[in-house]
Amino acid sequence: MPDTAPRVAKLASQTFLVICKDGPKTEPLRRKHLEGHLIYIEHNNDRYRVAGPMRNEQDGAIVGSFFLVRGKDEKDARDFLSGDPYFSSKMYNSVEFFNIVPACGSWMKGVIWDREEAVRQHG
Repeated sequence: MPDTAPRVAKLASQTFLVICKDGPKTEPLRRKHLEGHLIYIEHNNDRYRVAGPMRNEQDGAIVGSFFLVRGKDEKDARDFLSGDPYFSSKMYNSVEFFNIVPACGSWMKGVIWDREEAVRQHG
C-alpha cells in the first residue's frame, strides 16, 4: 500500500481565491502598474498564500491573474487587494471572490481530514 498523506491542521484564517480575467484595456495597464504591483506583493507577502498570472495554452499570453489571500472575511480580502495597483487601476475585465478551504495537496503538506472519521460520519 502506498504511503498516505499526513494529517495537517486546517489553516487558522480564511482563504479567498480571487480570479481576475483580463479584457481589452488590461495589457497597457498591466505594463504601467507592474512595478507597483510587485512592490505591493513584496511588502505584503505574508497575506498571500500563492498568486500568479494565468496564461492561455496557445501562445502562453497572460489572460488574467489568480490570488489566494488570507482574510478575516471577504471585505477584508477586498480591502487588502484594493491597495494593489492592479486592482486600484481597475485593469481587470472581471474579478470574482470565492471563500475556499485548502484541504489537501503538496502545498498543504498533507490533508486536513481524518479519513476513518470522515467515512464513519458520511458513510
